[in-house]
Amino acid sequence: MSMRRYTYTALERSGRKRRGVLEASSEQEAYRQVSAQGVTPVKITPKSDKELFSLSGRDSIKPEDISAFTRELNVLVEAKIPLGRGLRSIADHETNSRLRDMVRDIATMIESGSKMTEALTKYKSVFGEVYIETMRAAESTGNLGEVTAHLADMLEKQIESGQQLRRALTYPVIVLVFVALALTVIVVFVVPKFAAIFEQNNVELPITTRIVQTIGDSVKAAWWGYAAVLAGCIVGLIAAWRNERGRAVIERLLLKTPYIGKIIVASSAARFSRVLSICLGSGLDVIEAIEVGGRATGRPTFIEECDRMGDRLRSGEPLTDVIRGSEYLPGFAVRMLAAGKDSSELAGAAAVIARHYDREADHLTKRINTVIEPVMTIALAGIVLLVALSVFLPMWQMIKINH
Repeated sequence: MSMRRYTYTALERSGRKRRGVLEASSEQEAYRQVSAQGVTPVKITPKSDKELFSLSGRDSIKPEDISAFTRELNVLVEAKIPLGRGLRSIADHETNSRLRDMVRDIATMIESGSKMTEALTKYKSVFGEVYIETMRAAESTGNLGEVTAHLADMLEKQIESGQQLRRALTYPVIVLVFVALALTVIVVFVVPKFAAIFEQNNVELPITTRIVQTIGDSVKAAWWGYAAVLAGCIVGLIAAWRNERGRAVIERLLLKTPYIGKIIVASSAARFSRVLSICLGSGLDVIEAIEVGGRATGRPTFIEECDRMGDRLRSGEPLTDVIRGSEYLPGFAVRMLAAGKDSSELAGAAAVIARHYDREADHLTKRINTVIEPVMTIALAGIVLLVALSVFLPMWQMIKINH
């Protein structure tokens, strides 16, 4: 029998309204489930999947929301508050309507007898595979409190790293945009006017002036073509990034890019090691923990490498040889993991690696401006020199002719 999702509004005995989402085979079954909670159903309507899982719009569910939810969940577990009741309390104080509906639905499923991970799996598009698999392992070993604390720390660290990178790139991006606008005005409107004046005075235009004039004339005459090419490049990059093979190609190019490659490797090693430590601490075996850790990085090439490491471990190769054969993990991480003899030692080593590369990624991200600014200055100086020469060289020739 097919199940549908319904939103409901009900009245508690105190007269307070309760809203939530549940899954039922029919509207009558939905009424029965709501009534079984000890409340009086007022309104029940079908809810579409598109509306339920949409992550865009005013009330979208952001990574910050999931991080805060995980931290609150950890408090519930540590305080030994029943999950269903605790989650309803979280939902009652939530202002984001989508998150409120999701948390209430999870609470309803738990109160109906479902496990925590079964309820979370319904919202896999929100939590992600790594989050759910880690929670599943923690639930099976009874280590939910420690794992939710680690997950909250990991999510907060990921958010902080993303914010640092955005802050570091804001200034260079703003400078490049304004410089590009200024150069466009000079090349398209200013230089052609000077070139026309020089030609009227029978001044032979140097190669730099002719190049800039040609570029300006072509942009002015066929600006739509340039706009189409730019839009096509942007759309192509987005499409390639969303495609598994295309993203792998882009990632390999980024890994070979000076400095950017170091940031990617450090952040990926930190995330892999942190998830590896959490998974091993929550009871997953080494092979599964390595594969889940690889998926946590979101890097296609690293995911493939972790899958290969898992296959090699299943075929009987020792962990030391498998880890040392890694092409993606930095040397320090390889040495630390290869030294681990069992799951507990590996979990401890992975935690040390995560802290080390978290610091390194933070340091590299904060210093990105010191690397970008000199390169940007040299590039802009070259462009300005080319434009200046295209104007001043023929001007000097015109002065000589007049004398």
